Amino acid sequence: SADDLEKSIALMSRMAAEAAKRGVTLCVKAHVGACIDDTPTTLEAMRRIPGAGFGIDMDPSHIWRAGEDPAAALRQVIGRVRHVHIRDCKGRGPGPGSPADQACGRGDIDLAAYCRVLTDAGYAGPVCLEVIGAGALDLSAVCTIAAESRGYLNACLKGTR
Repeated sequence: SADDLEKSIALMSRMAAEAAKRGVTLCVKAHVGACIDDTPTTLEAMRRIPGAGFGIDMDPSHIWRAGEDPAAALRQVIGRVRHVHIRDCKGRGPGPGSPADQACGRGDIDLAAYCRVLTDAGYAGPVCLEVIGAGALDLSAVCTIAAESRGYLNACLKGTR
């Protein structure tokens, strides 16, 4: 709701100011079902919380499940992106699909276009593979998802996909 967004922005503003004093950055990502859940609400937070203490953590799967094009959304916020959670997903939600379907390159998101935006902008920050439900898998299945995702993302980031 608008009231929840107002309260969250006020709290994040205070936290970002404190983060800046300590030389760190508070990052927030759009999350399905939260008060910041798409690009417009992310842009509103960016507009209202200035400074180095506040950044964006972009996760293409949440933007995709909000009905948006993740690469187009990333172009709008790339100047404040300080962290990237990444995974693929099947369908528009509500969840990202099985752990195997979250391996980069297996789902419906155009992660190659997403990676082009990152490389074109010169992004050099962290990229963290996030797979929901992987804790229930055996180690070999987890390693397969991680290795497949790493190979796909490396190819995308090098512009070979």
